[in-house]
Order: sequence, then C-alpha cells, then structure tokens
Amino acid sequence: MLKQLFTAVTITCVSFTAYASTAGHESESLFSSNMLFKGINFVILLFLLYRFVRKPITNMLSGSAENTKKAVDQAKEELAKAKSQLVEYEQKTADLEKELVSREAAAMASIEAEKEKMIADAKLQAQKLEEQAQNRIDQNILKTKNEIREFLVNESVQMAEKIITEQIGSKEQKALVDNYVKYFN
Repeated sequence: MLKQLFTAVTITCVSFTAYASTAGHESESLFSSNMLFKGINFVILLFLLYRFVRKPITNMLSGSAENTKKAVDQAKEELAKAKSQLVEYEQKTADLEKELVSREAAAMASIEAEKEKMIADAKLQAQKLEEQAQNRIDQNILKTKNEIREFLVNESVQMAEKIITEQIGSKEQKALVDNYVKYFN
C-alpha cells in the first residue's frame, strides 16, 4: 500500500511540473494555491478510489479473470474432447477401411467359388447331355437292328412260304399242319 501511495504522489508531482511548465507563467511556483488544490484533490481522489472502488474492481477483474480462466479451461477440455473424437473417428475410419477390404476379398472369393461351381455344373450337365445323346443313339441303333431283323425275318418267312408253296404239294402241307398242331397242343 505504501508503495502504491508513493507511486501516486510521484506521478502527481511530475504531472504538476509538466502542467506548470506548459502554462507559460514563470512567476507561479510549483506549489501555487491553485496547483496545490488540484494536487490535493487528485491525491484524495486516488485515496477514495483505492478505499472504496478497489474491492469491486478487484472482484470484477478477478471474476473476469476467473471467467476467462474457466472459458480457457472449458475450451481446452472441448479441444481435448475434439482431439479424442478425431482419433476415435480416424480409428473407426481405418477399421471401416479394413472391413471394406476384407468384405471385398470375401466377395471376390465368393464370386470365384460361385464361378467354379457354375463351371462344374455346366461340365456335369454337358456330360449328362452327352450320355443321354449316346443312350439315344444306342437305342436308335438297337431299334434299327430290331427293325432290320424283323424285316429280314418277315422277308425270310415270305420267301420260305413262297418256296414251300411252290415245292410242297397239298398232302405235304396237310401233314405239316397236323404235325404243327400236335406239337403245340
């Protein structure tokens, strides 16, 4: 407090000297009545300000400093939260990128497996079609052979009948028919 009062008086004296030198009156002394009254008023003003306004100003300034400190602390906390969220989001992004790569690889493997399955199915179907075609060919060959045999048998029977009717007479035909009937009855 003493230090502050001494500083105030020193400033007052210096300001009086500066005021006196600019006034242009050489006859006035440093402590003229007018100047002395102004100096005393100034010192009283400083004392009253110090006595009554010091606490509210100090409270106001300390409150402002506390508010500023709180704002700075809050801003630091929000910055820390934002940085942690940024790190978290970067980690999530990296995880999503890894998951995307793994899903892409799984999809490609699935596509490749499906492709192999389709190729195998197509080969199996082609083999079945080939077997079916071969079976049809074999059946057609058997059918044709049977038709040819039947034709040959019919033709042979017709030729045999013709030869028999030309070479064998009615007595011999009757004996053959009788033998045939005996044999099958």
